[in-house]
Amino acid sequence: MKKVTKFFMAALLAGMCSFGYAQTIYEWKKPPKSTEIEIGVITGKMPAGSAYYSNDNKLISDGRGTKTDEEVYEELLEEARKKYGETYPNFALRNFKSEMVHSDIGNYTYRSYKCSATVVIPDKEAIANEKLSQSLDKALRNVREGSRLAIDQVSVKTGMNREDYKDQLIDILLDKGYRVVAKDYLEKLYEEQEAQQSGIYNDKTTVQENNFSAVGYYINVKVTETSLRVQVVNVSTGEYEGNATVNF
Repeated sequence: MKKVTKFFMAALLAGMCSFGYAQTIYEWKKPPKSTEIEIGVITGKMPAGSAYYSNDNKLISDGRGTKTDEEVYEELLEEARKKYGETYPNFALRNFKSEMVHSDIGNYTYRSYKCSATVVIPDKEAIANEKLSQSLDKALRNVREGSRLAIDQVSVKTGMNREDYKDQLIDILLDKGYRVVAKDYLEKLYEEQEAQQSGIYNDKTTVQENNFSAVGYYINVKVTETSLRVQVVNVSTGEYEGNATVNF
C-alpha cells in the first residue's frame, strides 16, 4: 500500500512539474507583454474529421480525431502569417484560446476546434526603455560607482522624444550611484579656460586644472529601429571603456 501511495505521489508531482514547465514555455498562451502592441485578433475553426450515423442513430463510420493545442496553434499561426506576415513580419500571437466544437448536418457530425489569439508586434520604444538600464550596467561594468559622467550624445529613432529619453538616462545613472555633470557646464568651463589662456579672465571664476579631469567618462546612446547601443568613452584617453548593444 505504501509503495502504491509513494508511486502515486511521485507521478502526481511529476505531472505538476511538467504542467508548470509547459506553461512557462508557451508564450502564445500568455497575455501581451508590456513591450508589445496589439494590432488585431485572429480567429479560426480548424476541422478535425467527421462521423457518419445511420437514420436510427447508429455509428457507421468515425473519422474524427483530436488535436493538441500546439497543433491548433500552428494552424492558426499559418492563418495569421497569411493575413499579417507581409505587413508585420515580426508579429507574434498571445492569449491563445481553443475549444472543441461539434456540428450536425444530416447524418454527419463534424468535429472542429474553434480558436483565437491576439496579434502583437514589438513596441520598440518600450523595449528601448526597458533595456536601457540593462545596457548601462553592461557598458559601465569597468567604471566604478560614484564616478562622474557626462552625457555626450543621445540619438533616438523617429517618433521618440529625445529629451524625455535623456531625462530617463540621467535618472537611471543617478539611481545607480553615478554623478552626472551637465555637458553645457563643461563647455562653459572650456570657454573660461580659453579666456584665461588669453589673459582675460575673472578671478572669481578661474578654472582649475582638475575641473575637466573631474569628469571621467562620456556616455553616448543611440536608438534605431532595430537596436539600442550604449558607449562609454574615457575623457582622459579618448578610449572606449565600454560598449553594449541590444537588438530588437
